[in-house]
Amino acid sequence: MKKVSGFLILIAIGSLIGCYKETTFDVKPNIEFKTLKKEIRIDQFAGSKKDSVILTIKFQDGDGDLGLNEKEKAAAELKSDYNYIIRIFRKKKGVFTEFIPSVPYSGYFPRLKTDGKVGPIEGTIDYSIDFPQPFTPVKDSLKFQVTIKDRAGNISNTAESSVIVLNEF
Repeated sequence: MKKVSGFLILIAIGSLIGCYKETTFDVKPNIEFKTLKKEIRIDQFAGSKKDSVILTIKFQDGDGDLGLNEKEKAAAELKSDYNYIIRIFRKKKGVFTEFIPSVPYSGYFPRLKTDGKVGPIEGTIDYSIDFPQPFTPVKDSLKFQVTIKDRAGNISNTAESSVIVLNEF
């Protein structure tokens, strides 16, 4: 009887292991907006208020090659080759049109997988942008479009945020 129950336990364990399916994603990153929030802060240098907007996206990538180390970032900065690309749309007369700032809000995020192994990765990325209130129109309505790029140059889909109102007070 012990041999039969031991055999059944081995079959049960084998069945459970056989049912495990490794997660796979496309090597092209996939993103979606998770949250968009605003915090009002005091600028430490000017002493004036600023709206700090935090964009949070969810991501999936099949080979895990997201983000840059310091050396890769320095090389990308020389070419303005951003891996977190932001387009900003401002509402004017009821219509959203792209707003192109004099200094880009796009930027860089660090390597998300530091073990050097190729494989799927998923998670969230928080990205913060400051809008000083003295330079932001009152009750400025904005929305954002975000894409990310992996180290192989694959560009994700575009994720669009909801509308946020800045400089309300």
